[in-house]
Amino acid sequence: MRREGTEGPGRAGDASPPAWLFRADEGACGVPSALSSVTSDWRPLVSDTAQVRALRTVDALAESIAALAPGEKDPSLAGGQAGLAVLYASLARAGRGPQAEDLAWQCLDRAIEAVATDVMDSSFWEGFAGIAWAAELVGHLLDAGGLGAGGEDGNAAVDVVLARLLGRPGAWPAPQDLVVGATGLGVYALERYPRPVAAECLHHVAERLEEAARRDEHGIYWWTPPAEIWVPAGREARPSGRADLGMAHGVPGAVALLGAMCGAGVERATARPLLEGAVRWLLAQAMETGSGPTFPVGVAADLDPVPARSAWCYGDPGVAAALWMAARGAAEPTWEHEAVALACRAAERPEAATKVVDAGFCHGTAGLAHLYNRLYQATGEPRLGRAAVHWLERTLEWCRLAEDDGGSWVAGSADPRQGPWTGIDLVHGAAGIALVLLAAATPVEPVWDRMFLLSAPRGPEVHSR
Repeated sequence: MRREGTEGPGRAGDASPPAWLFRADEGACGVPSALSSVTSDWRPLVSDTAQVRALRTVDALAESIAALAPGEKDPSLAGGQAGLAVLYASLARAGRGPQAEDLAWQCLDRAIEAVATDVMDSSFWEGFAGIAWAAELVGHLLDAGGLGAGGEDGNAAVDVVLARLLGRPGAWPAPQDLVVGATGLGVYALERYPRPVAAECLHHVAERLEEAARRDEHGIYWWTPPAEIWVPAGREARPSGRADLGMAHGVPGAVALLGAMCGAGVERATARPLLEGAVRWLLAQAMETGSGPTFPVGVAADLDPVPARSAWCYGDPGVAAALWMAARGAAEPTWEHEAVALACRAAERPEAATKVVDAGFCHGTAGLAHLYNRLYQATGEPRLGRAAVHWLERTLEWCRLAEDDGGSWVAGSADPRQGPWTGIDLVHGAAGIALVLLAAATPVEPVWDRMFLLSAPRGPEVHSR
């Protein structure tokens, strides 16, 4: 994972970048002329004035993040330097800023250095696996192929360590957890596939999911023990645990990964039966309401379920995205119909009923904007496109209000009830918002959203490495 030989102008130790750093030359629609050579199925969601507004906000966010990034101590993908490296690499790929590539390598170097010097777990979002995933993605975004000095594979040693960890039966109390469980390591391994050790990792991920799977009359699910419930209040309220229905920590995350594995042709003999049983079980958990079926945060025998808010992490939008990944990976049109219907119901929900109170990706306006944009790009469904634009506008409004407050507005507020986001990070903060706006305004496919299981490497892409 270590990247050597990366010194150059503007490298480590720089002061804050100049104000012009992210002001690339723009054409009439505000898109850098370099993007005319980009070939992708991805299309900008907005054009004209809205496109210019989104890109100007991306530039303002990126410029402010660059000033704060050197002081960020967290090396992780979700909350720190590795996530910022993904942001800058995406900006460089989109032609936003002549020094974005250098900044990407700077942040990645800081994250990799932390792996060498700090005590760190293996988790995807918070540990060394996520940093290695960022190194892989940044390398491909910047056409470095994920290779270090001399052409060596910098993540080969990480693959071996993770294969050893994943090969331990009984060591994963909540393997379906994307953030800290085996599912997250599966996302890393899928990015590395078809390398032999990555294939071994995916084999073990399938084993761990099979090992922990529970079965009832509805199908297959995974149980989250109380110690693994993410929110302390949830642990206290559920002393016996629950079946979690969130994309971040629950069954939908496993469903999305298994769908991606099937789509890539990996471990189908194990993954396909697990996926079929899990989708059947998941659909059976929907609660009937006056506006149609909706999903709770979790279920248990003694739990009175209530509908979740609308978000990527929990709620109908995230569940719909998981079902979509399953449908596409397994080529199941019935699941696709369920996914689109659920997403459209969520998209048409009155804003006051969504319980959205911030602008971040995980459970805010930016996450909804991107999730609906991703599904709209795949389906062409107008209701999803309208929802994506609506939540994009709300995100831009949050950004305008925050900037009007002055000061280091991009850092947000430590209290999410008092500010639009909580820092410069990718999952909850300004970096994730900038990535969403960039995806909405340019034709560069947002491959970074694989960390949220909203997309996966395509067959020809994985097999070309």
